[in-house]
Amino acid sequence: MGALVDKQASVQRYIRPATWVSYCKSFHDWSLVWHFETKIQKKKVIGGAGLIGKNGTQIRPSRSGAGGRRVSSRGKAKKSSKLTSTERYCESIKNIIEQAIGKDKDLPEKSVVTRERNVVTVSMLTGSARWLNVIDLTVEKNPSLEQGGYIVKAKASSTGILPMYVPLAPVLNTALFWAPFPDNGSNKENLLKLEKVLLQKRDQWKARRVDLA
Repeated sequence: MGALVDKQASVQRYIRPATWVSYCKSFHDWSLVWHFETKIQKKKVIGGAGLIGKNGTQIRPSRSGAGGRRVSSRGKAKKSSKLTSTERYCESIKNIIEQAIGKDKDLPEKSVVTRERNVVTVSMLTGSARWLNVIDLTVEKNPSLEQGGYIVKAKASSTGILPMYVPLAPVLNTALFWAPFPDNGSNKENLLKLEKVLLQKRDQWKARRVDLA
């Protein structure tokens, strides 16, 4: 049944029938907002490898190429990286969440983390029957904070009334998109687990909760 659960979850995390009707969402949605203030500093790398820039990229000194021309080792990195500063921040958040997934860790096994531009999505299977819940983290620059501040808006939602253990669950949940149902606090619990993961990374940022609703 594990393969069935995984395949159905891969479909349901995109269609999310339980989020289609605003009235139904009010029974199981939770939201939370954090302020993130990044710790920006330039520092030398032990061993003389160079400096670390604001985005965490290593800055190496330029080297001389053929004919005495100066060749920058950063040029190739710049061409391969077209992410905005907000998207790079999203990648940092995504990587930290992925490290917290697994047995005896903060987030349950088989959780899936994806990123689309400035939105990081965490999909979690909860309960023995494997209900699929999702958390969307929208990352935006926060002009009220200095030195690289960001606002992270999190919304946790149930995706369907039936768990992934039930055959044809995505189809049945689509037919039952109009049916309201409680989540028994699972989305709030997932948000608090995720908050624990993100706020304990004090070496990378200073974060605080703004609102929980």
